[in-house]
Amino acid sequence: DVVLRRALNRPRGIQWRLAERLEDLDFADDLCFLSHTFGDMQSKLNDLRLEAARDGLRINVKKTKEIRVNSQNQENLKIGDESVERVPNFCYLVSMISETGGADEDIASRIHKAKQ
Repeated sequence: DVVLRRALNRPRGIQWRLAERLEDLDFADDLCFLSHTFGDMQSKLNDLRLEAARDGLRINVKKTKEIRVNSQNQENLKIGDESVERVPNFCYLVSMISETGGADEDIASRIHKAKQ
């Protein structure tokens, strides 16, 4: 929590309310960064990597995933010299999130789980 506060010490999140920005979503050991631009997202990752290293911690790149909603940018996000895996969708707190930004995948996933 302290590392995250140090890393996110300047606003680079998404516009949430008129005068508020949402930087990230946290749950237990899961973290989801939010940003409108590639540059802001890369900057957040760089800052988190550096702040974590100050405390002897590191980001596990193999467990890190990236999803972009309605983005044309094809640059790879990096943690140090390693590229972050880009995925078309993933499950976060039992909700399916997709790069289309819609709810179709989430609804289909819930129906499939209910039928099992």
